[in-house]
Amino acid sequence: MPIVRLDHVSKFYGPNLVLDDISWQVSADDRVGLIGNNGTGKTTLFKIMTGDTNQFKGIVERAKRAVIGYLHQEPEFDSEMELREAIRLAAFKHLHDMEREMERLTKEMGNLGSNDDPEEILEQFERLHEKHEAHGGYDYEHRIYSVLGGLGFSQADLKLPVGVLSGGQKGRAALAHLLLMEPDLLLLDEPTNHLDLVGTEWLEGFLKNEYKGAVVIVSHDRYFLDKVVTKVAELQNHKLEEYSGNYTKYIFLKERKLLVQQRQYERQQEEIAHDVDFIARYHAGQRSREARGRQKKLDRMEIVEKPQLNAKKIKLEFTSEIRGGDEVLQIKNLSKVYGDKVLFKNLNVDIFRQDRVGVIGPNGVGKTTLLRIILGKEKQDSGIARLGYNLRIGYYDQEHAGLNLENTALDEIWQLRPGDTQGEIRSYLGRFLFSGDDVFKKIRDLSGGEQSRIALAKLLLEKANFLILDEPTNHLDISSKEVLEDAMTEYSSTTLIVSHDRYFLDKIVNKILFMDNDKSFLWEGNYTQYQEWIVEKREKEIAAANEERKRLIQEKKRLEAETKKQASATIKEKKRKKKKPPKRWIGA
Repeated sequence: MPIVRLDHVSKFYGPNLVLDDISWQVSADDRVGLIGNNGTGKTTLFKIMTGDTNQFKGIVERAKRAVIGYLHQEPEFDSEMELREAIRLAAFKHLHDMEREMERLTKEMGNLGSNDDPEEILEQFERLHEKHEAHGGYDYEHRIYSVLGGLGFSQADLKLPVGVLSGGQKGRAALAHLLLMEPDLLLLDEPTNHLDLVGTEWLEGFLKNEYKGAVVIVSHDRYFLDKVVTKVAELQNHKLEEYSGNYTKYIFLKERKLLVQQRQYERQQEEIAHDVDFIARYHAGQRSREARGRQKKLDRMEIVEKPQLNAKKIKLEFTSEIRGGDEVLQIKNLSKVYGDKVLFKNLNVDIFRQDRVGVIGPNGVGKTTLLRIILGKEKQDSGIARLGYNLRIGYYDQEHAGLNLENTALDEIWQLRPGDTQGEIRSYLGRFLFSGDDVFKKIRDLSGGEQSRIALAKLLLEKANFLILDEPTNHLDISSKEVLEDAMTEYSSTTLIVSHDRYFLDKIVNKILFMDNDKSFLWEGNYTQYQEWIVEKREKEIAAANEERKRLIQEKKRLEAETKKQASATIKEKKRKKKKPPKRWIGA
């Protein structure tokens, strides 16, 4: 039986249709990626599945006693409580309560008098003990440490009061709580938003290898979807269509489906046109009966919808007006320290014309700081970062710091092209999906995705020959990411990109700069090639460690055998020395 089943569900917000006649189900062990452009109703669908909203048409059935965990249902942690204890009480309160009850029963048994019968209390204790053990009572502390560590919390973080955690840390704590609950169905809405690459890869492994229930994931992280899901459900034009396989398989199946639908549509339109012409020509006269028959056939015909082969997307094209030198950037022994914290030290990198370098590494190692040092916006503590000659730099700030929040979208672009007419600026903004009165909205009132599109619109006007991009895919939906990838692929100059989007890095970069506090290095290839090298390197290290472990065990056994042999020889010698001499007979 499915955990959740939707039967002909429709949802309106006022007069606006969001979901139209959706029938869908999620069964045990399903791994589903729920995708669709921003505003298509993915979060609304989650709320209908959990029962957070009942304002819809249709039927929703949920399996009895099934537990549904939703990432946005954040637990109410006690702000004064340490993180580890807060997670323990939120995710394992039932086990915590059992432990308190077992402690009470133990004390009660200890206080019984000599004439009291402890048998009933002992039976209660044993039943509770068995239940506690069956539910993982001796394992959950390890699970808490494992999950919190996997999501990027240090041992010191676990002792912090919840109230002092940052927004990102609270988001990760909520995710940890949800994973430790192990519900029958997990609904995850952008679960990787607050994770670095290490945390994201850990979550991939956890969902694939440890979590046993069903999961539906809303994510713009296509690499993550490729690794985790076995189905993709797409919300488009208020409808939901399901495809088997991961994200890459979905792309192939959808393209094939659209091509088949296009051929069916074209054939049906030819047939309809032919029949309409016949009916118009012979609606009266000797062939009128045949004409009426064709009209009845048309009336009963199920019309094939015209596929949307060219849905509206942003239009990007990066160009450069001048050619820079072959040596674009030279970094030697670069270091940056904040107080006692070393971000990076002795960093050495050479970037040449047409290099496309992706910068990766754990959160907090100074990736954005490195970009700011290169741009002269921040000072290093030691070393050099020297730019080449004849460079025109275009910088994309992930915080959109370059946008004037009080400007309208129209004015923000117009100030860069003061000689253009309003119509020309509006036409340019149309390439970034701004139309009608949208161009008169203030930047501060735009969504994160809309602000990202304005920042990209400004970046294109720079006509730079060295692009420095800090998380350019943040806030972009998948279709916009794909357009950005295509534009970056066509761009012939040099690029330095900080990004957590591994799918994007795979498409764009030819070198990876891995940054860590004291072991940064440059590697040639895209992200997947880099990851394969890392895995191979780890496997060799593990094999070498196992061989060393075997050697040490064998050496230990040899030493133990030798010691035993020596001890045995010593004991024999002592026995020999203690042995009494034989009696001498005095004979006649």
